This record gives sequence, C-alpha cells and structure tokens, in this order.
Amino acid sequence: MSAASVSVVVPVRNREKLIGPCLEHLLRAAELAAGRGHRFEIVVANDASTDGTGEMVDAMAARSRVPIRHIRLSERQGPARARNAALELATGELVVFVDSDVIVVDRFFQVHLEAHDRAGPRALVLGPVISVPSVEAALRAPRGRVWDFSTNPLDTANASVRREHLLAVGAFDSRFEGMGWQDIDLGLRLLQRGLVRARARGAVGYHVKPPLTEPSQLALMLVKERERGRSAHHFLAKHPGLTSRLAVQATVLHRVINWVSRMGGLVDERNVLDWVSWARRRNLAALEVIWLSGVLNRAYLMSFHRSGSTGGAHEAL
Repeated sequence: MSAASVSVVVPVRNREKLIGPCLEHLLRAAELAAGRGHRFEIVVANDASTDGTGEMVDAMAARSRVPIRHIRLSERQGPARARNAALELATGELVVFVDSDVIVVDRFFQVHLEAHDRAGPRALVLGPVISVPSVEAALRAPRGRVWDFSTNPLDTANASVRREHLLAVGAFDSRFEGMGWQDIDLGLRLLQRGLVRARARGAVGYHVKPPLTEPSQLALMLVKERERGRSAHHFLAKHPGLTSRLAVQATVLHRVINWVSRMGGLVDERNVLDWVSWARRRNLAALEVIWLSGVLNRAYLMSFHRSGSTGGAHEAL
C-alpha cells in the first residue's frame, strides 16, 4: 500500500458543531500521510441535514488542499445508503470509514496504512474508538475505558478496507433503514469473503458524546435505539443462528440483565436524567453509563420485540 490512494467516507446529518473539527483533524492527518506519497480525498455524504452542516462542509472544502467531495442527499436515507452514495463517488484504492462525530489523531492514516502493509491486501483494519464528552477532551488524548472496547467485526467510526472488497460484497445493504446493524452486517460479509481483521492500535478515533443533560438529547437517542430494534430483524434474517441471536439480544437473559441494570425498573426514560445527574455530581461515571445504557437498551429491546410480533414479551421489560 506504499502508494495507495485513499478515500475517506464520512456520513453526516445535523452535526454543524462537530463536522468542522472532524474534518479539520482528518485533513491534518491526511496532509501528514500525503507527505509519504499517499493521495487522499474526503467524501462527505450529507444525509439531508437541516442545520448548518452543509454550509460548514462547503466552507471547509473551499480552503482545503485535500479534495473534499460533498454529496447532498435531498431526503434522509440512513447511514447505510448515505455511505453507499459516498462509495459510488470514491476513487481511492483504500476506503477509510470515519463518523462525523469522531476526532482522529495526527498519525491516524499513517497507522492504518502501516497496518495494511503488515496484514496484506485482504485486511479489514479496525482502530480504537474512545468516547469523550467534548472536542477539548479528545485533544487531551485520554486512554480508553472498559466500555470503549468493542467486538464488532466492523465499526464504521474507525475502519479501513480496500474498495475492491467492498464492491465485491455489494457494499452496505440498503435494506437497513435508519440506525443499526448495517456495519456489523457488512463486516460479517467481508469476513465470509476471506478478509482478516487487523488492529491499528495507534489510529485512535475519539467519539465525541456530549454529556446528556437535556430531554431533547435523550429523545433523539431513544429514537435511534428504536430504529436499531426494528432493523435487528433484517440482520437476524440474514445471519440466523445463536451468535446472531445473542448479538441482537433475542433472549430472556438479556431482558433480565436490562432489568437489573435499571435497578429493577426503578430507572426509566422519565427519570434517567435525574439519576445520571446524581451520578455525575458524585463522579460515578460507571453508574452513569450503566443507567443510561440500560434505559436506551430497554427502548431497543421493546422496539425489537414489538416489531417482531413476539406477543407480550416486551411487557416484561
């Protein structure tokens, strides 16, 4: 990959405050790697943003030395279709996936390319994704915590693979509507094609997740989890078996674990902001994560069971 051309695929929707810093750090990392003979382009798929996201992308593109190609989708397509739209325009031998709320380190692309050099042309390279509350926190380069660890075969917040392999498996399945599962599905299909996962441990991407303080933030997160619950059925139909059932949490055990994580149902979407605030004031980050994840997961589970016509199973949640 010593003379690789690289396409960076970034889907975005309503991220006017984060897309600027995201692109700024991608451009810095690309310019550093370009000094070693690599050619870069950034393809932004704007998924019908209704804020100032598009204007921010255009402003960045106007002054960038690295080409930024801006695709404006007129109606919301969801991340799978948005990424496919970007892939149709991408020209690089290597495709790097980064989400619009991720801040990358300066050596990001260098480390990805070095990982491909080591692993060979059939590599699916994954970098670490570490959650932070702000861009400023990302710049302090904190280490990951236990809840930052992921076993997903493909995390589109930080991954790279040769474009030929993406095209060979048909890229993202456009039948996944809204949020959820399209990246894992693609990862599994790439592994079935014979690709091998490799780690790029120094290619850190910091996922900016502002502290949850407003009901509007919670409402948006709940919508996404309900979308994930509905799309899980398509994933399960494509990948039947115990492993997939465990992945989509289609077991009684998962419902019990969720109930326990919410302290026997004491924490729910009506009061979780109060519980999170209580934990935050006491610097109890683990409890904050457990309670919030439990409430979001409950929304996912209820959506999954209701959309799957499984009778009253969701009532036990």
